[in-house]
Amino acid sequence: MDENIKQSRRAFLKGGLALSAMGLAPAALASTPDNSIQWDETFEVIVVGSGLAGTCAAIRAKENGAQNTIIIEKMPVLGGTSAISGLNFSVVNSHLQQAQGISDSAEQFAEDISKAGGYQNHRHLTVKMAETTTRVLPWAIERGCRFHDKLKSLGGHSVPRTLYPVNGGGQGILRPLRAFYTDKLSGEIRRRVKFDKLHMNAQGEVIGIQVREQYFFDPNLGNDDRENTTGVVKHYRATKGVVMAVGGYSRDVEFRAMEFPNIRDYIPTTTHRGATAGALKSLVAAGAQTVHLSLMRFAFDIPTEDLQWGALVDPQSGNRFLSEKNDRQTVAEAICNIMDRNGGRFPLNIYDQDGIDNFHDKQRLHLALEEGMMVKYDSIDALAAAEGIALPGLKATLSRYNDDAQRGKDSQFGKDMAALKHVSVKRAPFYAIKARPKFNYTQGGVLINENAQVIARDTAKPIKGLYACGEATGGLFGRIRLTACSCPDAFAFGVIAGEQAAKA
Repeated sequence: MDENIKQSRRAFLKGGLALSAMGLAPAALASTPDNSIQWDETFEVIVVGSGLAGTCAAIRAKENGAQNTIIIEKMPVLGGTSAISGLNFSVVNSHLQQAQGISDSAEQFAEDISKAGGYQNHRHLTVKMAETTTRVLPWAIERGCRFHDKLKSLGGHSVPRTLYPVNGGGQGILRPLRAFYTDKLSGEIRRRVKFDKLHMNAQGEVIGIQVREQYFFDPNLGNDDRENTTGVVKHYRATKGVVMAVGGYSRDVEFRAMEFPNIRDYIPTTTHRGATAGALKSLVAAGAQTVHLSLMRFAFDIPTEDLQWGALVDPQSGNRFLSEKNDRQTVAEAICNIMDRNGGRFPLNIYDQDGIDNFHDKQRLHLALEEGMMVKYDSIDALAAAEGIALPGLKATLSRYNDDAQRGKDSQFGKDMAALKHVSVKRAPFYAIKARPKFNYTQGGVLINENAQVIARDTAKPIKGLYACGEATGGLFGRIRLTACSCPDAFAFGVIAGEQAAKA
């Protein structure tokens, strides 16, 4: 048995108790005799989800001979979280790297991802993703995607390898790909079609899905997947395969509270409102192996790299509670714990003009100021009064912080302040911004192999006819997902899933 599969099975046994408590773990695979289902329609490949991964899968399925391929989407608007994401695309050996003489490799990219994720990832999947980006980039460009002619150098990446799309982030990628699918390939997309469950035969093979057409998502329900009964039940047969490109579950407050209880409902998310756990639960009910369900990724209003230039304080006490130079996951988890104790008040990052002058991402700084997320004050007294911080506690904190900055060593949390140019918080004007960790990705999902086939929990083998890609899967990243890596994941395994499903 593959060592990675062994490890994931051991991990699941620990997390599986929680799934059983939620009523997710089945006693055995459900089976459905083929002749007992009244099929309403038959397709070769059914793709569930219209984001980047699903769109790529549908295109490649059709390009590889599965002409009767369909995309279904439960929401009225297409694209999922991909449509509202920046979708920076990290690529190995792109034409821009080659033109600039930048040496890179799939192994080097995978090592960057593994290091950021605490080496908790399934490395063979990470390497496969990295390798595939090389061929996917020209494929995407040939189908209408456009990228700026400059590479981004981002934190955690050992070399510049990240492209960013022209014409509006995620939509700048999705629009041309969707147009290619519908116009060039005559592909069909159906909206407001809710996936409910997989149909499997007596051999445990996926043969189709149950859906509800004319479904209306209701964001006001406590749990839309369980409580919403709208729609007309239909049964779609799949002769080659079903591709699950259903995204993550950041919006499912009930589900995520079971996985990480200190992440309360006041922690916002940047994902689209349909990012719930219903599809994941259906995959678990069909016997799919899960991985990393208790891992999540946070984003802030400013880059994590720029948190380090100021003092992060609890507004209730005015005290610091960790080094601002920690990675985003450590900072976000500490903030959630502080908020759990202070009644849900977001901590504040406080800067002086020297700190602001050292920001590496001036674009996001100016955006934060323009939109009022960051506020400028003439004095610390004015800042404390406006932000509701106890002035004596804040002044004592900043006095110690500024003394440490001059000495070059943080006496509380060990931040290397000499490396940060001895920047303190004492030169007016002063700036304050709420340190709001926001869910923007869930690293957990179903386990796949290098062919994007979903792995069965009971057999550790692929479930025939079932594929998954994008944020629906887990295991590629580990504890922290390196920035600009959701796009290559969706591109690479979306393409692979479509190709493999078409071959079935």
